[in-house]
Amino acid sequence: MKKLLLLIMLSGVLGAQPQITNLQSGSSASLRGISAVSEVTCWVSGSEGTVLKTIDGGISFYDVSPKGFDTLQFRDIHAFNKDTAVILSAGLPAVILKTTNGGTSWKPVYTNTSKGIFFDAMDFWDENTGIAFSDARGTKLFIIKTIDGGETWTKIPDEKIPDVEKGQGGFAASGTCLKTFGKNSVIIGLGGASAATLLSTNRGATWLKGTTPLDYGSPSKGNFSFDFKNDLEGYCAGGDYTGDSATTNSIAKTNDGGLRWQLERDPAVAAKYRSCISYLDDNILIATSRTGISYSLDGGETWSELVASYYSSSCSNKVVWLSGPKGSIAKL
Repeated sequence: MKKLLLLIMLSGVLGAQPQITNLQSGSSASLRGISAVSEVTCWVSGSEGTVLKTIDGGISFYDVSPKGFDTLQFRDIHAFNKDTAVILSAGLPAVILKTTNGGTSWKPVYTNTSKGIFFDAMDFWDENTGIAFSDARGTKLFIIKTIDGGETWTKIPDEKIPDVEKGQGGFAASGTCLKTFGKNSVIIGLGGASAATLLSTNRGATWLKGTTPLDYGSPSKGNFSFDFKNDLEGYCAGGDYTGDSATTNSIAKTNDGGLRWQLERDPAVAAKYRSCISYLDDNILIATSRTGISYSLDGGETWSELVASYYSSSCSNKVVWLSGPKGSIAKL
């Protein structure tokens, strides 16, 4: 039975109400990875080794899942165009696969079966240079980097990485607890014992440890997502994935590239757990989770809510794409 996909079209006019159209997906997978290439091309990934792709704006979706990996959870995906994409699995075995022919075939480019490895997210600055990280084994995150478009990956030495809490990690909830931004910056958000961040302004050569004011203190709380509109201005989102009722501080803003963060107080978003946040443009933001959507049409000054359930979002060419449970995808 084909599942329905939700198409949400959100006007950039202040005060506009979303318009919703249903689409068909053909999948019932839990879709947490999403990477938009344009207003017509988008890739998604998720449970049961699932990878889907549309090249016609969501009218039709193609199953391009790699063969032999149907037990894996592909929690993150990065697409460069309609032909080339890289997918990352959470859990063991940890694998990264790459396709250059639209998903017709996939090549394993990284494998790790070491105890304690659990990759949470990856991102790219450009078509060559990317970065990914796993939860800590001991007090060091396991961070790897590529400079050849994901063909090969090299571990960043432990001595270059600040200590974190023993076994501390991120949340493989939307593929955005690690975010590259600007020309050379990247931030990693963690949870559990602290809402810690690791920030690099030189593509991972050196790191600064910091923190955000989001909820922490239990395995379900912390930093879930980041997005930036330039080198300095950005948002983080998170809270407690056990539900909104357990969340107090879930969204904060930075004006200095992630060094310091200030809590947002608007009740439409301030105490709502959100697993992903995205800029559509300088003024439009969307923060989503399985418990609802918050959006702002004025750069985060005020927020409104939608009743919907999606894990992740990705923006391209004035379009926001969302992915979620039971094969759901949305286009804003």
